[in-house]
Amino acid sequence: MAKTLKDHLIDIFDDLPQENAKKFKSKLCDRSKEPRVRRATVEKIKDSLDLADVMVDTFTSREAVTVTLEILQAIGCHQQAEDLTQATGHTGASGSAEVSTGSSGAPSKGKHFIDIHRTELINRVKNVDAILDELIQKDIITNQDYEEIRSQNTPSKKMRDLFAGPLCSAGTAGKDALYVALNKCQAMLMKDLGAK
Repeated sequence: MAKTLKDHLIDIFDDLPQENAKKFKSKLCDRSKEPRVRRATVEKIKDSLDLADVMVDTFTSREAVTVTLEILQAIGCHQQAEDLTQATGHTGASGSAEVSTGSSGAPSKGKHFIDIHRTELINRVKNVDAILDELIQKDIITNQDYEEIRSQNTPSKKMRDLFAGPLCSAGTAGKDALYVALNKCQAMLMKDLGAK
């Protein structure tokens, strides 16, 4: 059975780290456009299913996706916004743009290299610990993030955790730092993916 828009919303909310889920709910309460969601309603939300129910009941399925995209972009969860756009075919607040590169060679505007190649990076990066060493040195991840991600037993799980947590919070600066770290630690893979 095909997934509904509400199912896709639940998937995205499940992927949000707890801190970002809290930010999402706060932004939802602060939203000034009608229809608005009352703080008392948001405080009763216990999980992703409850949040999806509130979104769909308040905005209708299609508009709930638009509002979700707006809020995800506002709190810096660009990857989740991109995932939702791809899953639903709904562009909402997130437009697509061409990749461009800044003076460091890392993409700076438009759709980021890291976003474009997310799946391949998750599946193909093997030396994740060396990348984590680079990111902690640049203050992109905390000691706690470092230990939690390193505790995962496969490289793909480590990369998924990196994307879902600290990299989502760090936004473009985090992606730029990851791009540089990948070029240093996984040069052949990056060359294969077309990095400059």
